Amino acid sequence: MGDCSRLVALLTEYLEGRLPQDLRSDLEQHLEACPECVTFVRTFRSTVSLCQSLTEQDLPPELRLRLRAFLDEHGRS
Repeated sequence: MGDCSRLVALLTEYLEGRLPQDLRSDLEQHLEACPECVTFVRTFRSTVSLCQSLTEQDLPPELRLRLRAFLDEHGRS
């Protein structure tokens, strides 16, 4: 793999266990040699976990409205 930007592109699939084994192995080999990417993966995991723990009431009203508009615009509810 050797390329940090490729790790970023594959990160969601990696964390969700959806990468083919060969790509997963390449990514894990890259992580063994790249402390910056290890830090990035840990931060990403923490951010996802934090976001999953939030409720709608935890968000300021303006942010809720902007988020709802974004999700509506992109076909998600």
